[in-house]
Amino acid sequence: MATSRNAAQVIETAAPTPARSVLRPSVLCAVLAVIGAVGWSYSGALGALVSRWTNEADYSHGFFVPVFSAYLLWSRRKTMEGFPVTGSWWGFPILFFAAAMRWYSAYAFYPLLDAASLLPCLVGVVLIAGGWTALNWAWPGIFFLAFMIPLPGGVAGLLSNPLQRVATILSTWLVQMLGVPAIARGNVIWLTTGKIGVVEACSGLRMLMLFLAITVGASFLIKRPLWEKAFVALSALLIAVVTNILRITATALLYEYAGKEWAEKVFHDLAGWLMMPAAALLLYFELFILSKLLVAPAHSSPVLAARARR
Repeated sequence: MATSRNAAQVIETAAPTPARSVLRPSVLCAVLAVIGAVGWSYSGALGALVSRWTNEADYSHGFFVPVFSAYLLWSRRKTMEGFPVTGSWWGFPILFFAAAMRWYSAYAFYPLLDAASLLPCLVGVVLIAGGWTALNWAWPGIFFLAFMIPLPGGVAGLLSNPLQRVATILSTWLVQMLGVPAIARGNVIWLTTGKIGVVEACSGLRMLMLFLAITVGASFLIKRPLWEKAFVALSALLIAVVTNILRITATALLYEYAGKEWAEKVFHDLAGWLMMPAAALLLYFELFILSKLLVAPAHSSPVLAARARR
C-alpha cells in the first residue's frame, strides 16, 4: 500500500501543470491599455490614412485591411496555447527604430513614413509584452497591415506607366484576334469608330494592390507549403494584368458594336466591379491547378519498420 501511495504521489508531482491562459483579466486590461495608447499616439496618421482611403479609389480597400488582420490574429490564436509567454528586451530597440521613423517623418514632412512606423511599433510592443512566442502568433496580422498604407507617389508612377503600356498593347492584340481592327498609339487604342484612352486610372494599379492584398491573405489561410504560398502571392501581378486586359478588351468591343455611350456610361464602370469576381475565379483556378499538379506524399511507415512489426 505504501508503494502504491508513493507511486501516486510521484505521478501527481510529475504531471505537467496546465499552461496559464494569456487572456487573464489583468493581461487583457494591459493589452487594451497598450492598444489605446498606440491608437492615441497614431491618431493623426490613422486619420490621414482614412482620408486617403475615402478620397482615392486606388486605396479604398484599406478599410478592410485592419479587419482582415484582426481575423488573422483570431484564426492563429491556438499557436499561443501551451507555450510560455515572456517578454523580450529586443522590443525596445525596435520601438526606438519606430520612433526614429516618426521623427524623420516630421522632420522631412513625409506623412507616409509616420504611418509606416506603426508596423515596427506593433512588433516592438508585441515583443515586449509576449516575447517571440507572441510575435510568432501576431506577425501575419502585423505584416498584412502594410496593405493599408498607400504607395509613395514615385513608386506608384513607376508601376503605373509600365502597367498602362502592357495593358494597351495586349488589349489591342486581343481585340485584333477577335476580328476588330485596332491600332495602339501610345496609350490610346484606335478603333474604326473612335478611340479608347488607357488612362492612369485604367492602368491596373488599383487592382494590383487589391489583388496583392487578397492573394497574400489567401496564402496565410491556405494549408500549403511555403513556396506554394509565395507563388500564390506573387501571382497577383499576373491576375491584375489579365483582368485589366479583359476589362479594356470588353470595353473596346462594346465601343465598336454598341456605341460610345454604352461603353463609357454602362459597361466601363460595370467592368470595374466585375474585375473582382473575375480575379477571384482566376485565383480559385490557380489553386485548383496546383492541387492537381502537386500531390502531397502519403505518410507511410518505412519498409524496415513494417517488417519489424511483422
